[in-house]
Amino acid sequence: MAKKNKHLCSCGSGKHRKICCRETPSSTWLAVSRHTKLEARRTVEALAKAGKHLEACEILEKLAALSPRNPLIWNDLGVQYEASGQIDRAIVALKRGHHVDSTYPPTLYNLGKFTLDRLISLHKTAMVTKVQVQEMLAEAIRYLNANLDRDPNNADSHYYLALAHSLNQDEPTAQAHMAVALRLRQALGASSGWRLE
Repeated sequence: MAKKNKHLCSCGSGKHRKICCRETPSSTWLAVSRHTKLEARRTVEALAKAGKHLEACEILEKLAALSPRNPLIWNDLGVQYEASGQIDRAIVALKRGHHVDSTYPPTLYNLGKFTLDRLISLHKTAMVTKVQVQEMLAEAIRYLNANLDRDPNNADSHYYLALAHSLNQDEPTAQAHMAVALRLRQALGASSGWRLE
């Protein structure tokens, strides 16, 4: 039986920890205070509001290196990558967060939504096979269903599930999820902003 390599990164990437998350010795942890991390998070929020998503990504990458077991940081990194137009890097970051905590609802939602968005953009350019379409649809549906297991009143998850099932030609399931999504949105008194195609 093979021994577990103690030099591999704990995030599960399979890479050496010095080149992956750059895990630091515990003495470095003491040098970075909670206050410093909080200030970095505030800077990320300000950069995101200003539309400076790549700059936000740089700070989040440093935070992820300091706290590789924090799913919130990986989720935020994925969101900022997506906002900067780097959907593939967004999905990689989200999957790292999912590896850390497979039950964290925002990561599950974003993985489902971004996988579906990526599929739609690839489908429009005809750069995807029917088999790949089915695999990506199944993956998006799995993530969105897992999100609803933890957050059943997430109207957006119901909406994207409706869209995924519609693309999968499962109209009854698509209509059921759309009805729930619209009901939840009405209960909140918010407009959906969804494209009802």
